[in-house]
Amino acid sequence: MAKFFERNSTKLTISEFYDNYLSNKYNFQASYQRKSNVWAEDKKSFLIDSILKNYPVPAIFMRPIVDEDGKTKYDIVDGKQRLQAIIDFIVGKISLTSYFAEDGFLDEDGRRLAENISGKNFEEIKQESQTNEYIKQFWTYTLQIEYLYEDDLESVSSVFDRLNRNGEPLNRQELRNAKYSTTSLLKLVQKLSENKYLKDKFERLKIERMEDEEFVSELLFLILDKRTLDSTPTVLDEKYEIYKDATELLEEGEKEFDKIIEFMDSLDLDYERNKRLCWTTHLYTLFSLCWYCVNNHIPAEEIKGSVSNFYEEYFSKNTEYFGCLKEYKDAASSRTRSASQKNNRMHAIIKYCNIN
Repeated sequence: MAKFFERNSTKLTISEFYDNYLSNKYNFQASYQRKSNVWAEDKKSFLIDSILKNYPVPAIFMRPIVDEDGKTKYDIVDGKQRLQAIIDFIVGKISLTSYFAEDGFLDEDGRRLAENISGKNFEEIKQESQTNEYIKQFWTYTLQIEYLYEDDLESVSSVFDRLNRNGEPLNRQELRNAKYSTTSLLKLVQKLSENKYLKDKFERLKIERMEDEEFVSELLFLILDKRTLDSTPTVLDEKYEIYKDATELLEEGEKEFDKIIEFMDSLDLDYERNKRLCWTTHLYTLFSLCWYCVNNHIPAEEIKGSVSNFYEEYFSKNTEYFGCLKEYKDAASSRTRSASQKNNRMHAIIKYCNIN
């Protein structure tokens, strides 16, 4: 008779999970649990962002263990970092994302409330008025649970191995890397991805999944095509095919890329104070602004003060968005990788800086 791994799916609210956690029902250090890197704070905050918006998150895998007295404890097989992020938010170790309000599905009333709680920890959110719905949403959020009923530790360990091996299919940039590995285009993209000025701004990108190279490809295609493009997988695939061995164009493109990075650097923007400038939405816009200035012979000294003021205003929690700031914000709230929204953001900051 064929044998199949025994498992069962169920649901658990965060409130129920936390009650169990306080009762010491979870073992986060099972012997077969491999050591894994602890999530960075921004990744934990992003999970909370998803939960408060009721976005789905991957299932949690647990192994129930019943003792002689009929008490059940659970080994955490997979999902340890997600559960730890939830606990850290509850006890005040991490805060909600500072960009919580930047989401296209929010209406104006919802965005105002979201702006009030952005960047705050759980206790601070509880103290805000009109946040009952968010508090209820958090505690009643449903976690998908997979129970694994297996006594053999090697079998359970193999589940963990399979989850981590099967859970990461090749993304489009990894496929491009395989297809275009010997081309002039990919070699240039890899070289530009090592640019010192850009590299320390890629902390949020999954470097191991080549997200930095995909983003640099988008910047390079702006130069080569002389226009903003949709950043859909299909468009990027097409551009890789077109420019894969366009040696002369790529040489010129590299020179222009270096000029634009030099221009960006000379603006002396405070990335430490305004960390969101390193988000690809804003970093692409800043690069496109500098691309516009380089191609229209506008000196950096002429705009650096205005650009700095723009981002100081834009990222301030006290800002009331209207005019150019609102145009930029609207274009940064939805379809951020579309050519039209990229253009809208670039032209909003051009207008703000009074660039002719």
